[in-house]
Amino acid sequence: MTDSASMRALRAGIALCLSGIVAACGGGGDGESTGTTAATPAPVQVTTPALATPATVAVPGTPTPAPAPVTPATAAVDANCGLNGAAGIQGEVMQRVNALRAAGAMCGSTAYAATAPMAWNSLLLQAASGHSSDMAQNNYFSHTSLDGRTMVQRVVATGYTYKALGENIAAGQSTVESVITGWTNSPGHCQNLMNPALRDIGVACVRSDTSSYRYYWTMVLGRS
Repeated sequence: MTDSASMRALRAGIALCLSGIVAACGGGGDGESTGTTAATPAPVQVTTPALATPATVAVPGTPTPAPAPVTPATAAVDANCGLNGAAGIQGEVMQRVNALRAAGAMCGSTAYAATAPMAWNSLLLQAASGHSSDMAQNNYFSHTSLDGRTMVQRVVATGYTYKALGENIAAGQSTVESVITGWTNSPGHCQNLMNPALRDIGVACVRSDTSSYRYYWTMVLGRS
């Protein structure tokens, strides 16, 4: 697939939840009552990295009870994707994201001024890690878990109390640089990165060599 074809394949959009009313905006995807936008599951054979439509919840509503979790399929997975050794990916993610926020950015046609840095959050990391592991083990690519859980339900289950939430997912990128670059170059994902209402962050990458994309990334952003 050519670079131009890859870019055309990216869907940038945001689902907003205002006072419990959801409106789907921008590119493809179906808005859901929890404020997430589901991405198309990964095909069986994939070589091109992918970005899913980002999800943002601006105002918390009444959380929907989460369905009972499904038992994950058995698959060998590598948390942190083997990147940066024992240090994992936290240091490089924080450096790149906060450098972007400090400089300001053009997200598509929208200019974002410099804004406050993100802070790493262990509860958002827990939500991100669980979703990346689930996608890697079960070979799918979506904001909605196979058992029906949404971004909001995954985050609430960790004990994080939110005023605002966002989620970016990606698959196939083998480095922190490539995934942050992909999100930065996609207007909707970039807006989540630059949103001044979002101050906390957790990012996880899980690798499974038996799954279509091998590398599965989840970034959860929030403000409590």
